Amino acid sequence: MTKWDVIIVGAAQAGCAAAWDLAAAGRRVLVLSRPAGQGKPCAGGVTAKALNRYRFSIAPVVREVVSTLWVGRFPANSQALHAPNPFCVMTERAELDAFCRQQAQQQGASFVETRGVQSLRQDGRSVTLTTREGERFQADALIAADGAHSPVRKLLGERRFAGAVAIEGCVPRDQLSRYPGMTLDFAAIKGGYGWLFPKGDHVNVGLYVWRQGIASPSRELLDRYSQQQLGTRPSGVQGYPLGTWLPQSRLCQGRILFAGDAAGCTEALLGEGIYGAVLSGQLAAQAILAGQLASYPQWLAGWREELATVEQLARLFYPLMPLSTRMLQGNLGETLVEGFALGLTLGQCKRRWRGASIVGR
Repeated sequence: MTKWDVIIVGAAQAGCAAAWDLAAAGRRVLVLSRPAGQGKPCAGGVTAKALNRYRFSIAPVVREVVSTLWVGRFPANSQALHAPNPFCVMTERAELDAFCRQQAQQQGASFVETRGVQSLRQDGRSVTLTTREGERFQADALIAADGAHSPVRKLLGERRFAGAVAIEGCVPRDQLSRYPGMTLDFAAIKGGYGWLFPKGDHVNVGLYVWRQGIASPSRELLDRYSQQQLGTRPSGVQGYPLGTWLPQSRLCQGRILFAGDAAGCTEALLGEGIYGAVLSGQLAAQAILAGQLASYPQWLAGWREELATVEQLARLFYPLMPLSTRMLQGNLGETLVEGFALGLTLGQCKRRWRGASIVGR
């Protein structure tokens, strides 16, 4: 059995963000990652607010820089919303995760591949973990950044919540009938939207539903949407859940902290999760560095409040279509992309729009 200061389960955005901060502070950090080739499905859009949270530039893995968003109510034509500055960049999630892992390794974090966690045991001083390969590791604290299905949460007997769900695939550029801008087609599926994310040599195409059970984003529906918008069906199709339950979930159990989708840090309206993953990973690391593990939920309280507000927006926005989409194509949408370009959250953009509306009266 090897001993570490911190074990992190999961080497995606939350896990790498925590690993970077902990290793940079001189802690001995072990990150348990999936075997090579088992990357996390993700549309790969990184907002300005997420870019501002990274400790390093992700420019080497940026494929497109976006300052215009096309929005509409499918299948009607979309309308362009222009921001004065870029509000999002496009990445391939596997490339982004590999790059962030490299950055954490350069700070001194160690990575070990595993097929999964077999068992967990903790006492008042440490956490002991056994992998499916039979290896045992011990640490003063553990961060579970292992996704929406979170095997760690399951092993601890923690309640499982229903979040959002998505399905996506890719279409090579040479197979496209047209090369689109960043597009959100609301009502392409009930309770959600279809997306087109351009990435240079291909377009990522997908369907998002803000809450499981409203609709099923099937391969058939995705093929139909892609055929209509891009002239062909996508390949490499994967479906996946998104953790949108932060307002309800417990973030700390003893010496184990939850981060990223395992904590439910994705926002429900649009399903943007990278910012919440990086933020929660960094705050979990800070709680450990400060020796205040129990304070972690309080430090993440601002984001919890934000996600509760955004969930309320989702409950209003999707049932109110087409009215809500028409609003989005007007001043509301322009305010959103301008706010995103400033690095604001959805909640902050909403307050900015309401303030502008009051002044306008």
